[in-house]
Amino acid sequence: MLKAITLPILFFALAAASAVQSADQTPTEQVKATVDQVLRILREHPSSENEQLQRVIAQRFDFAEMSQRSLGSRWRKLTRAEQQEFVDVFTKLLKENYLGQIKAYQNQEVRFTGERRDGDFAVVETRIVPQQGEPIAINYRLQLSGGEWKVYDVVIEDVSLVNNYRSQFSRVLARNSFSDLIRRMKDKE
Repeated sequence: MLKAITLPILFFALAAASAVQSADQTPTEQVKATVDQVLRILREHPSSENEQLQRVIAQRFDFAEMSQRSLGSRWRKLTRAEQQEFVDVFTKLLKENYLGQIKAYQNQEVRFTGERRDGDFAVVETRIVPQQGEPIAINYRLQLSGGEWKVYDVVIEDVSLVNNYRSQFSRVLARNSFSDLIRRMKDKE
C-alpha cells in the first residue's frame, strides 16, 4: 500500500524548490531557478548531497498544503497534533522516496512550455525530454504565499501526485485508523 509514482523523472516534482525568490518573479521564473539550482547541485556534488537537496526542496514546496489536500475532507476531522504529525510523516516520506530518483537524473532536457495564472494560483507547464523516448509532461500547481510561489501539487502525464495519495489514503482510512495510516507511512520511509 502507499505506492509512490515511480517515474525516475519525478525528481523534477521535488526539484521545484529554490532559494527565496523575489516576489516580482513569475511562477515560471521561480520554478526554473529552482530546477537550475538542483541541476547545479547534481553536477557539482553528484554524491552525498542529500541534505543540500532536501533544503532546496523544502524551500519551495508547501508540504502542509500538500498534506491537507492529500487527506481531503478527512483533514478537518484530525486534531491539530494529528495534523502536524501527518505533515511531518508525509513530508519525510516524499523527500526520502524521491531523493534517490533526484540523484538518478541523467541530463534530460527541461523545457518550460507555458504558464497559466488565476489570481494567487498558477500552473507552470514543463516537458522533460529524455535522451531516448517520448517527452514527459510535468505541470506544477502553485499558490502565492508570502510573496513566493509554492508548489502544492505536481501533475505528471495527467496524474496528480496529491490525488494519487488521496486515493491511497482514503482506501487505508476506510478500513483502518489514522494511527494505522501513520504506521504504514512510516514503514515506507
